[in-house]
Amino acid sequence: LFGFIAEEAHSSRFSSSVNKLFKESGTNAMVIPMNIRPDDIVFTLSQMRHSKLSGAIVATEYQEEAAGLVDTVSESAEEQGIVDLIWIENNQLSGDLIMPKALDRYAEDENFKDDIALRSLCHYFYDLITGEKDESK
Repeated sequence: LFGFIAEEAHSSRFSSSVNKLFKESGTNAMVIPMNIRPDDIVFTLSQMRHSKLSGAIVATEYQEEAAGLVDTVSESAEEQGIVDLIWIENNQLSGDLIMPKALDRYAEDENFKDDIALRSLCHYFYDLITGEKDESK
């Protein structure tokens, strides 16, 4: 179970797009949209350590703040100063930056004529969770 943290998470197509990929492939995973106000992000992330979530995708508006709230960050996240994915393991928050990798893998995909960033992120996140590259697009 993963969260999608954004101020307007329910308005975004990210959760439904990734959940569709999971369902089509029979993957036992789900992303839940989490509408979080700016004044609640610190509390939300600190409480995630003890939640039933495996991690969360962090929307643009909270990526810089999230980088300062996680316990560890990947090299790419540290270099850019932002985190767009948080993994939760042993009550520790590990931040990563996956959008550049997602775009690198999928931006040239001929099936993605619109919403390239959203579709790339959805498919790359699916790849991370399932451990395989999604060929169904």
